[in-house]
Amino acid sequence: MDKLGINLPLLVAQLVNFGLIAYLLSRFLYRPVLNALSNRTARIQESMENAEQVKQQLARAQQDYEAQLTKARQEAAQIVAQANDRAKAQAEDVLTQARAEAERIQVEGRQQIAQERDQLLRGLQGQLATLVTQTASTVIGQELHGPEHQRLIQQSISSLGRL
Repeated sequence: MDKLGINLPLLVAQLVNFGLIAYLLSRFLYRPVLNALSNRTARIQESMENAEQVKQQLARAQQDYEAQLTKARQEAAQIVAQANDRAKAQAEDVLTQARAEAERIQVEGRQQIAQERDQLLRGLQGQLATLVTQTASTVIGQELHGPEHQRLIQQSISSLGRL
């Protein structure tokens, strides 16, 4: 092998050195680096899985939030509708009470007018009876006294009442 320029003891020593270095590198450098890379890959994978779970939880939370928001809006709309219904009912009650009060006032007014009219008529009848009596006594030329006077007043009142 000398002709090829290969020194056999040197070649064997280099092969042994290469094997020893390959073993040492494999044992103390490659395996720890590969283990570290493997651990790091596992942590990254775990972090990605956690991120995916967080993303799913966030999506569920968003859906829950939207569902609750929709429910709250529906409840608010229902409350507003109920308030409107109550307001309409109260307005109708107030209107009914106002109408009843107006009717009561009208009835009282009519009664009061009728009473005042009756009082006026009675007063006018009395005055008219007195005038008729005075006129009749003047015409007859004598003044009526006592029961004749009362009888004439009653006749005048009754004839006015018929009118």
